[in-house]
Parts: sequence; C-alpha cells; structure tokens
Amino acid sequence: MNAPLNFHEDYLATWTDPDIDQRRHTIEKMWAPDGKLVISSIGTALRGTAEISAHITRVHDDMITSKQLTFSYDQQLDAEHALLLRWSMTAPSGEVVGRGVDVVFRDAAGRVETAYMFMGVN
Repeated sequence: MNAPLNFHEDYLATWTDPDIDQRRHTIEKMWAPDGKLVISSIGTALRGTAEISAHITRVHDDMITSKQLTFSYDQQLDAEHALLLRWSMTAPSGEVVGRGVDVVFRDAAGRVETAYMFMGVN
C-alpha cells in the first residue's frame, strides 16, 4: 500500500481548512465511503463520510472558528496500513490547551478505513 505523500497534511486539512466545501471534498477523497471514526472522549463512532464530515464541521466551527485554536502535529509514525498522529491544540496566546492521538488504519488504496481518536493525551 502506498499512501499519498501528503497524507498527513491532507488529513489535518480535513479538520482545519476554512473552506467547508474543500473540507468535504478532502474527506470524500481520503476516507473510504463506509469509513469509521471512533472518538474516545464522547464514546461514539461515526460511520460514513457524511457523518464524519458533519462532526468535523461542528468541531471546526467550535474549536477553530469560535475559539481560534490551531491544530498541529507533534509526532507522526507510519507502520504499513497504520498511522499514529499525535496532535496539539494551541490557543491564540501560544498555550497548548489540549493534546490527542489519532490511530488511523488505511485500506489498500490508502483511504482511511477506521480512525480512533484519543483526546487528553500528554
């Protein structure tokens, strides 16, 4: 399996791109149609690109638009079909206000099959 060279950047852009249509397009390109996003902090699993896109839009509106937080990667590790992304949320003051880890599993075409999001990781 060969993931696109800019997979990490595109995955982050699904959360951070200010253009809602571009975010949806990137989600539909990167995620398998029946992909699953499991979010530990709210104990839920979202299925399919429509549910995932709706959730990401809510997070973007709350965290990025309203609170002006920025998201960045602290660490990225690849192992065949699996990818670990450790990320931080940073306030406009520069203070890191949250951290998390996404463990992403990709299919043979490099699209996200399942992603597990763990928030509150230090």
